[in-house]
Amino acid sequence: MMEKRGHHICKMVNYNVRQKITQETIKKVGGKLVSTPGSSEVMIYKSKEKVEGGMKDIGKAAQKIYELLKREGSETYVAKKLIRKYGLV
Repeated sequence: MMEKRGHHICKMVNYNVRQKITQETIKKVGGKLVSTPGSSEVMIYKSKEKVEGGMKDIGKAAQKIYELLKREGSETYVAKKLIRKYGLV
């Protein structure tokens, strides 16, 4: 079974930032209300291949992608709008 990839946040050159959000749930178990906390996980994908996951902040994921693109030598292809939005350096 394929893992759910989450919702698309942004795309930088050939990398995608996706976020999977789990809502808080409240169930009735044995007459008592039991709640499970919600969570969010930010992941980096290159096409359908997961590069890195387990991050909590979209800005940190965007910075990580920018560093990967610097290593590849293609940071010039990143949109200026994304550089300003996430404060990439």
